[in-house]
Amino acid sequence: MLRSLLAGLFALAAAAASGGVLFEESFENGLDRWRVHGKGSAWVQDSESPEHGKVLVLVPEGDAYALIEGSEAWGNVRIEGEVLFPTNEDSYLGVVYNHRKRGDRQDFGVVYIKGNESYLQANPHRDWNVSRTIYGEYRVPLTGDAAIRSGAWQRFAVEVVGRTCHFYVGGSPVPQMTFSDFELDSGAIGLQPRSVGGDVWVDNVKVTSIDRLSYDGPPRPDPDHDPSSVARLWEVIGPLPRTDDEIARSPASPALRWKPFETDARGAVVTGKVVDYVGPNTVAYFRTRVLRRADGPATLRISTADDLALWVNGRFAWFIPRGDGAWFDFLRNPGHAGQSIPLMLAAGENELVFRARGGVYASGGFFARVVDPRP
Repeated sequence: MLRSLLAGLFALAAAAASGGVLFEESFENGLDRWRVHGKGSAWVQDSESPEHGKVLVLVPEGDAYALIEGSEAWGNVRIEGEVLFPTNEDSYLGVVYNHRKRGDRQDFGVVYIKGNESYLQANPHRDWNVSRTIYGEYRVPLTGDAAIRSGAWQRFAVEVVGRTCHFYVGGSPVPQMTFSDFELDSGAIGLQPRSVGGDVWVDNVKVTSIDRLSYDGPPRPDPDHDPSSVARLWEVIGPLPRTDDEIARSPASPALRWKPFETDARGAVVTGKVVDYVGPNTVAYFRTRVLRRADGPATLRISTADDLALWVNGRFAWFIPRGDGAWFDFLRNPGHAGQSIPLMLAAGENELVFRARGGVYASGGFFARVVDPRP
C-alpha cells in the first residue's frame, strides 16, 4: 500500500513538472531512432517474456553508447524506463545526458546503476575519461524497493534540467541522487553500458519535456561541501600537445597568456575540462598564487586523482603521484587525508604551477590548499 501511494505521488509530481512526450521506445522495431557508438555494443533481441517482448541489449565493448537521434535539441527532460541485469557480473547502466561533441572530443554527464553491487555513482566523461574518482561522495547504495537484483526488472527515471541531474530508482518520489557538478547544460541523451563485464537489458524508454525538477528538497546525498577551505583562484594554459615546462619555470613571463579557470562548486580543479584523454592535447598548466608575510616553510595539502608536477616560484619542487581518488573533505577526514608536501615560500606573492597530463585512466582533478606548518 505504501509503495503504491509513493509511486502515485511520484507520478503526480512528475506530471506537474512535465510538458509533452518527446519519445517512446519499446524496441519492437529495432534501433532506427538511435545512434550507436561502438561496433557490436547494442542490438535488439527477444526477451522471451510476454510482458517485455523485444528489448535493447547493451554490450560492454569499450567506449560505447546509444544516443537518441535528435535529442540534443530537447532541453530539459525526464527519461524513464526499465532495466534488467541478466547475470551477477560487473555491469552497469549509465544514463547519458548533455552529450556534446567538440571536434573529435566527446563530453557528457552520466550517472550509472551498478548491477551486482546495487548502487548509483556519478561518473561524467570528459573526452571519454571516466571521472568517478573525483566524485567519490556521489556513490549511493540502493536498498529496499530501489535495490537491484540480478534477473529482475527495475524501474528508473532521470530528470535533467540544465546542469542538474536527479536519478530515481524504484517508485520513490524522492531521488536517490541529485548531481549538479557536470559543467555542460545541454546536449543529447542516451544510454551506456560498462566498458567491460556483463550485458544489460533495457525496455520501455520514454522521454518527456519538463519545465522543472519534480524534487526541490535538500541535495541527496548532502556531503557538506566547504569550497572555502581550498584554493579557488586559478589560471590555466592549455591544452597543449606536449609539455612546455618553461611555462612553469617563468610563469610571470609577459609572453604567456594565462586564462582564468573556474573550479567546480566543491572547489575541485577539474583538469579533465581542459586536457584531452583520447585526443592529442593532453597537457595543461594550472597556476595559483599564495601570499606570505615572511620567508619560511609551509605545507601543500592535496588530494589528487592526477599525476602532477609542481613548480614553486619557477623552481621544480615535487612530483605528486595520483591517489585512488580526489576527496573534497581531505582536510578534515583522516580517511581521505591525501598528501602533504613541504614547501619553502618567500615573503610576498608566491606562484605555484601544477602540470597535469591527460591520457590516464579514471583521473581528472584535484583539491589543494597551502597551510602554515603545525607543531
